[in-house]
Amino acid sequence: MRRAVIVLLQSVLLSGGAAALGLAVNALRPGGLPLVAEEPYAIYKDCPLLTKEAQAVTPEALEADLGGLVVVDARPAKEAAAGRPVGALPVPFDLLDPVDPGVVAELRARGPGRVLVVGDTEIDSGRLLAGELAEAGLQGVRYLKGGFPAWRQAGRPVEGAPQPGPDKEVVP
Repeated sequence: MRRAVIVLLQSVLLSGGAAALGLAVNALRPGGLPLVAEEPYAIYKDCPLLTKEAQAVTPEALEADLGGLVVVDARPAKEAAAGRPVGALPVPFDLLDPVDPGVVAELRARGPGRVLVVGDTEIDSGRLLAGELAEAGLQGVRYLKGGFPAWRQAGRPVEGAPQPGPDKEVVP
């Protein structure tokens, strides 16, 4: 027991002596490290996903004929398999994976103001992908407010999904 007390006492003295020596050296050193923060630490900072925003458009504001527009489906492939806007270019949005430069070049070749992005409502993938495309230099990119459910509810054509018949109802 006596041996344990001696070892503990030596440990405390050694740790205390090292701390005191460190504090003394820091105090004597020009430009020593501050022991207390001079201003509050900025632990959490906003991480902006987008520096550019795309223009939102409601289904009612869309022109009746979308000819000449490139409709981009930003939803995950699993969701899009249940139905997508007719002729839509599938470009699933991923927060961690930037848009393929080949897709950006293809859309850029269509001309400004010719891209409409339709996404989901869970993470607002349409808005996020449209912003990423705008950030990549595409001009006049728009996204559909309400995403694919709004597209379907507005009666826009859908491919790859069962169409409602007299006795069928499709739930968005």
